[in-house]
Amino acid sequence: MISERVFLVVGTDTGVGKTVFAGLFARYLMNEGVGVRAVKPFCSGGKADIEFLVAVQDGMFPQEDLNFWCSDEPISPAAWELRHGQAVDFEGCIGWTKQKGAATGVLLVEGVGGLLAPLVKGKTVVSIGQVIGAQLIVVAPNRVGVINQVLLTIEVAAKRGLKVALVVLMGQKEPDDSVPENPDLIRQNLPEMTGFKGVIEFPYLGPEASDPSLIPVHANEAGKVLSRVAELLALSSPSGAGD
Repeated sequence: MISERVFLVVGTDTGVGKTVFAGLFARYLMNEGVGVRAVKPFCSGGKADIEFLVAVQDGMFPQEDLNFWCSDEPISPAAWELRHGQAVDFEGCIGWTKQKGAATGVLLVEGVGGLLAPLVKGKTVVSIGQVIGAQLIVVAPNRVGVINQVLLTIEVAAKRGLKVALVVLMGQKEPDDSVPENPDLIRQNLPEMTGFKGVIEFPYLGPEASDPSLIPVHANEAGKVLSRVAELLALSSPSGAGD
């Protein structure tokens, strides 16, 4: 069963801004009085993302309540298994994630890499969404090529029985010529999907977007967009924010 309060934040690739979006959205909801937790069950390449999620949620949760498995190596959990000959506990992670969801109102689950990134043998990021009944928030860099990447991700999601709620296009330092038309072309080429809320453009927050010391500044800069996201997902009352 699909939950209206559980969201899997997935990227069209790695390093596209999932953590920044998920963290700042969680902070916005917290400030609106919504019970929320943003977690990243699997994390590769060190703990910087987890440290950001701890900070952006005002230290309300320790790292062990936001992350189940972490590796310093920037490789997928499945690659880590092959390299080290040790098993990654996927079922344990699913149980952990469900427990965190039961303890909060809104659960934002950040994936690792793209939707088909392998977690363990026979399991991908898709598997998390299927088991926990999450709606998808697809995060993608707003640049040339993003239309194909988003449509491929959504096609995979639909074939695997996942519901896509939102597409978030992350602003880039140097916007290319494709940016003005990207949102409309994505909308025009999407398949018909029940419950899809729209395509949102997220502002570029600079090279230090994940710097914990700048969280208040960035939360303010992205406030109008985050308000609109909350409204579209029916997680807060309408604020009058523009499209």
